[in-house]
Amino acid sequence: MPNPEADHWNEKYLKESELWLGMEPRRLLVSFIGLIPKKGLALDAACGVGINAVYLAKHGLRVLGIDISEYALHLARRRIKKLGYPVEFAVADLSQPWLPDDFFNVITNFHFLERAAIPVYRQALKPGGLILFDTFVARSKTVGSPGYYLKPGELNLLFEGFEIIHYAESILEQTRSHGERGAAQIVARKPAAAIE
Repeated sequence: MPNPEADHWNEKYLKESELWLGMEPRRLLVSFIGLIPKKGLALDAACGVGINAVYLAKHGLRVLGIDISEYALHLARRRIKKLGYPVEFAVADLSQPWLPDDFFNVITNFHFLERAAIPVYRQALKPGGLILFDTFVARSKTVGSPGYYLKPGELNLLFEGFEIIHYAESILEQTRSHGERGAAQIVARKPAAAIE
């Protein structure tokens, strides 16, 4: 069954593969790597070509990277094969998510928003596990689908009940391809005791 979203991202990664492969790990992940456990299992959601997955594996974690784009994962697997890190990749559509409960020590989600996945992330983290989440926020003149943007303050509310280690919102510079928008990021720990 054709998936227009998958087709869009496959085409984007095919045309811009050198750009994506040349990227560095996300700054939020690099800044908070000291909080990441030295062993355990991490999920890199919407992982693209696996830049952050490689960074997590380099720091001792086994990693599962998931993305809707088969071509991005092809590029990621090729990179991992050369490096030999413990990373597996799977094609997944996070608009219909399922993850096992209390399974991951770390979950990362960068520059991607699927609200249906957030309650699943919350359940999939082990007690004491960390989530690092950084995505775009709508501003007054933001164009594009509202579903791709958080509302101001929304990310903080989505992880209510977690220990908030870091939360920030900022305004991003406009570019040729992107108009006015902001960004929100959070680093949060799931409580060791169940959330009521």
